[in-house]
Amino acid sequence: MKKEIKKVVFYGSSRTFRSSLIGNLYEIAQVYPVIFLSEDINKETEEILRDKKLFPKLEEIILFYPQAVPFKNIFQNNRHLYNLAKSVINRYKPNIVISESDFLPFDMYLMRFAKRIKAVTFSIPSGIGRDLNLIGKRADLENAYYRFPKFLPLRIRFFFIRCRRYIGHILYYWLLPLLVGERPFRGKSSFALYKGNAGMRDADYQIAFSKTDSDVYAETKVPLKKLYILSHPLERETKFFFQKHLLKSNNHKGNQKTATLLLPSDDIGFGSKDCSLISEEERFKTRIKIIRLVESILKGWKIFIKPHPDFKNFVERKKIFESIFDNIEIVNPLDSVDKYIGMSDVVIGMPIAISTVLFYASLTSPEKAIISLDFDKEMGGDYYKDFDGIEYIDNEDKFAEMLALIAADKYKKADNHKENANERKFADTIEMLNYLYNI
Repeated sequence: MKKEIKKVVFYGSSRTFRSSLIGNLYEIAQVYPVIFLSEDINKETEEILRDKKLFPKLEEIILFYPQAVPFKNIFQNNRHLYNLAKSVINRYKPNIVISESDFLPFDMYLMRFAKRIKAVTFSIPSGIGRDLNLIGKRADLENAYYRFPKFLPLRIRFFFIRCRRYIGHILYYWLLPLLVGERPFRGKSSFALYKGNAGMRDADYQIAFSKTDSDVYAETKVPLKKLYILSHPLERETKFFFQKHLLKSNNHKGNQKTATLLLPSDDIGFGSKDCSLISEEERFKTRIKIIRLVESILKGWKIFIKPHPDFKNFVERKKIFESIFDNIEIVNPLDSVDKYIGMSDVVIGMPIAISTVLFYASLTSPEKAIISLDFDKEMGGDYYKDFDGIEYIDNEDKFAEMLALIAADKYKKADNHKENANERKFADTIEMLNYLYNI
């Protein structure tokens, strides 16, 4: 006998919620009563969610303080998250609980209480799969160079960094739950240690966007029996919802050819082979070289440089770039990137090009040239190598050749998508929930 889904609790708070998970929420709210929890959504997104014509069965929106911004201290914030998760599950008694992961503090409390009422739990990411070990390695190297005196030997700096990570792990996974009367969070994943991945704790199912994504989770030891694939909402029928209500700026494009260069917040990098430092000076020279190439080959084009929202010293650096180049515009880091993707014929990720914006651009504008640059062949810089819909380029000559093709209107996008005959595909979120809830 088929079991009936009566209520869904959906928690989504990442910066990329508006560009991904809102599509899953939209599908669910057409069919099942749903309670939405979030720490950080803007007013425009909130207004869309409160539109009953779009989200007819979205019963309540619960906004709360972010996990990253404690009240007065980490212990008070922990108690707040614990009480909220407990009250939401006990009050609404959902039989489906969805979160973006299962290894962050609020996710763990939410899923633990969900398990106690025998709800089925899903971890659905808002972005593409990441190798936490690689992210952790980069973070350790950055901390070693930024946070410690240079006279200290690297091995001493790494020792203190690892000690700090283990203290963080003990704090979040052992001490904080004990302080609210809960048993410790045991498991093989840890955001503090950059170990494992989402889907290794209380999530019954870890959802991936593609076979490539699923392989990333599998390689980080997420159990295969938990892994299922549901394509990104922008690759399904929900794309019309994004185009009509979230991507209106994509329709506003003038006649002038336009390129947008995405400027990351990372000031330094590390070589992929020997972890050698790519200094701020080297990074700056690489960025200047890239902009000069674009400006010299795409003559007459409008060129935007869109810094990452976390970009540091924006005003000062804007002056430096504008003193070197006459025909570029450095835009506000906090501007919506949707607008620039929509206006652009070409979107270029400058090193280190690991931003989810490139993935997002490849879905919203699959016909456009989306380029990931890795001139310094750095650690993690080849993330988009062999990625469907994105051109990965690791040297100046290849980049110049591609820009020349684009300028001459001779560039043709390769179709590298490969179907997997054994891949279990779902048409939408509803089909996925019904299938997995009933097995």
